[in-house]
Amino acid sequence: MRTRLAALALSVSLFGCGGGTSPVGPGFSAGAATDTCPSGDRWTSGNSESELMNPGLACRSCHLGNNFMGQNPGGGETAKAYFFMGTVFTSPHEENLCAPAAVPTDAVVEILDTNDVVQLTLSINSAGNFLSKSTLATVPVPYKARVKAGGKINAMGGAQSDGDCNTCHTVAGTGGAPGRVFFPQ
Repeated sequence: MRTRLAALALSVSLFGCGGGTSPVGPGFSAGAATDTCPSGDRWTSGNSESELMNPGLACRSCHLGNNFMGQNPGGGETAKAYFFMGTVFTSPHEENLCAPAAVPTDAVVEILDTNDVVQLTLSINSAGNFLSKSTLATVPVPYKARVKAGGKINAMGGAQSDGDCNTCHTVAGTGGAPGRVFFPQ
């Protein structure tokens, strides 16, 4: 994936993966790119246990057993309902279950206090998912968040108190969010 990114000479770019094995990992199928899933990499393994699972769905809500927008008609797993959970996409309106085309190697999600001091840094996996390791906030709430990659920053406009990022950062955006959390352009 790094080779493709470098070859395109862009910090974040869109590309189709073609057929064959997905560069994202098990649980994804690679197909032709579309307007709503530019990478063509879609999660196809349902609720199979994986940190790569269900990009774009409301992670914490699901693990708490809530049925946010019909995404979790079954139970939950509260021990894995980490306070900060979400997905970073290539662009602001990608569909659920779509992995980003490429995750820059230096990409991270930073959680800041209201004085803009970084309190927590979260890695982003190949499916675009990120998560903290605690079910508690462990940082002052309200907080701010930003995505850093390629020397650029995409920062959240205001302070927030809910760490389930994908509940507001849906395809169209809810609760004042403009759409997905996405890599800086």
